[in-house]
Amino acid sequence: MHLPSREKAVVSEFTQTIRKYRDQAPLAFARLLGVAFECTVGTGESRADKLERAHIRGLEVRQQLMAAEGGSWSSEEVARLLQISKTAVLKRLAAGRLLAWREERLQAARFPRWQFDKHGQVLNGLEDVLAILQQDERLDAWGRILFFLQEKPSLGDRRPLDLLRQGKLKEVRLAAQAYAQRT
Repeated sequence: MHLPSREKAVVSEFTQTIRKYRDQAPLAFARLLGVAFECTVGTGESRADKLERAHIRGLEVRQQLMAAEGGSWSSEEVARLLQISKTAVLKRLAAGRLLAWREERLQAARFPRWQFDKHGQVLNGLEDVLAILQQDERLDAWGRILFFLQEKPSLGDRRPLDLLRQGKLKEVRLAAQAYAQRT
């Protein structure tokens, strides 16, 4: 790429810094770079800059959701866990009986581990709650994942996932109905 010498120097400095901190998670590094930029340049942000920062924050939240409660499994791993075929796992996903997000790079489904109990079975009541959440077409996989992992004031600041694990399906169903109606 042909750049004026001053711009080449800036690119060179950035490249050295990126290489120096290569071990950082890309989104964490991007966030830190944004913080450094804001501290240096100031907050005279344009609308586009604000939207970009919001987008980055959204990506960070997704990373947190992906890692929550032990991360995720591939469809092959879930098939082994449930002792069914990968096709059967994907059919359950398509039918709304399992929860997963799509890895954009690989076009593969990733299944949060927390939806399975310690015996490797789907949490009791999960399918019922997913059916309620799926009644709202605007609610995507991330919105459904967020429902389970976020503390709810209506549940005494407890997470629906924790209540589901305790067998309190009625409370979780009511919270799911309210959540689906508010989105």
